[in-house]
Amino acid sequence: MAQNQRKKKQKKTGASSARDTGNLKVIMYIVLVVVGIAGAVSLGTAGGSTKPATNSGVTVPGGVAAAEFQNVSVAGDKLAPLPESGDDPAVGKAAPTLTGYDLAGRPVTIDPGSDGKATMLVFLAHWCPHCNYEIPVLNEWKEKGLMPPNLRVVGVTTGSRQDQANWPPSKWLVAKKWTFDQFADSEKQDASAAYGVGGYPFLVFIDAAGNVTSRSSGEVPVEKITEAANAAAGVEN
Repeated sequence: MAQNQRKKKQKKTGASSARDTGNLKVIMYIVLVVVGIAGAVSLGTAGGSTKPATNSGVTVPGGVAAAEFQNVSVAGDKLAPLPESGDDPAVGKAAPTLTGYDLAGRPVTIDPGSDGKATMLVFLAHWCPHCNYEIPVLNEWKEKGLMPPNLRVVGVTTGSRQDQANWPPSKWLVAKKWTFDQFADSEKQDASAAYGVGGYPFLVFIDAAGNVTSRSSGEVPVEKITEAANAAAGVEN
């Protein structure tokens, strides 16, 4: 009787061991599968994926991330600084070409004379009180229909400083209702240096052949803007 009870106990123990061994195998199998999947994911992330990396903030082909400063390339001779008085040595000179981006990171090229249009560049600093006055004047000039049809106007944000009023310039232009093209200068102010900027706002007028017709520093009334723009565009005043 005792011997039969021992055999039954041994059978139960053996069955329990077999179940434990089976469960252990299942657990080990699941672990191996999970580890294998994790390894595959890791390898794919490390270099097996063929998907291109996402460039955050870039929304157009050839563009870069939005920024208050952008890289600027200059081609051609730089213009001499505008003197305080006397003749402007830049008048009649070929305007340099600027290649860069706007504040939203979209590619922009300023190549006067390449499109058969006259060009008007407006160098603006967000903290400058005279620039804050001049933008509404330019808006009024455009709204009155005084802007020549064959004139391209580009606002160049330059001299930007985070510790000054109206930072950042990207929001400042929106607040001032700037509707013309825009170009972001570099932190080193490469665009300004190329055009001999000495104060703000700084206006440069260029004819359809790409040659400078006039430059001015400071606030300019509508009548003077019209006169200079028409001269650059070949329109009689």
